[in-house]
Amino acid sequence: MNSVETILSIIIMVVLGYSLRRGSILKPGDAHTLNKIVINVAIPSLIFLAMYNSDMQAISSSAIIPLICILISFLTGVVAYLWTKGKGFSKKVSWSIIIPTAMLNSGFMGYPIALGIFGQEGMVRAVFYDMGSILVFIGLGIILMFIFKGDYRDILKRALIFPPLWGIILGIMANYLQIPLGGVISGVLIYLSGAAIPLIMISLGLSLEFRGIKENMEAASFVSFVRLIISPLIALMVVTMVGLGGLEKTVTLLEAAMPSAMLSMVLAITYDLDVKLTAACVFCSTVLSLISLPFIISLI
Repeated sequence: MNSVETILSIIIMVVLGYSLRRGSILKPGDAHTLNKIVINVAIPSLIFLAMYNSDMQAISSSAIIPLICILISFLTGVVAYLWTKGKGFSKKVSWSIIIPTAMLNSGFMGYPIALGIFGQEGMVRAVFYDMGSILVFIGLGIILMFIFKGDYRDILKRALIFPPLWGIILGIMANYLQIPLGGVISGVLIYLSGAAIPLIMISLGLSLEFRGIKENMEAASFVSFVRLIISPLIALMVVTMVGLGGLEKTVTLLEAAMPSAMLSMVLAITYDLDVKLTAACVFCSTVLSLISLPFIISLI
């Protein structure tokens, strides 16, 4: 599919999920069950196959992408920190804004778009960008632990047993060691990975919640602006400085334009931040990304 068809397909599936919720066919709580299936089964299968079937040279050339992701997250986080400091927000409110600004949805949104537009090779680059996102998640969890006296072990445990991470590791190992999968295992993984994209989008539609946006409109608008506009501009400067080119550059710019990560809600809940504020930022940036991403894709 071309970029327009990919985005339209994603929008239709998100609208389908929202419509199923509005029609009481599915409930918002069902999104939690779908997310469990996606994170623990479908996405690991998708990632494993992408890494297993990839050229090892492509994998080695993508090694710098996680570092670029971390740098971009750091810089956008600094922008959010300076903005919240200027506004005089409390520590709790400030970090409720910084987290969704620094963390981007490189998995749930990034995978379907990279796969739909660039195929398996684009998916591999998106996976490497998401590796950086996982490290950002761990790093922010540790920082918040020191600030709010939480338990960093819970965040570290979540990251280390994160099934998509093991999909990356096992996929690369099986590729490098040239381990044959056999027809049955390959077939199962293909079927499971095929469920990832529609389940992700339907789950996203089920999760859309308009309440809480109005009272947090200023912060949500700021986060959306940084995530969808400033972040890809920073990425463009970084990839130009390091001389990244080809598909690595294109996918990196695309991933940097993704909305706030849903995982930022995990940190907000874990450290008792303003969950409604963080949720508003995630929701607003996600909806607006359906408008901004086609424009970004046309440019890159």
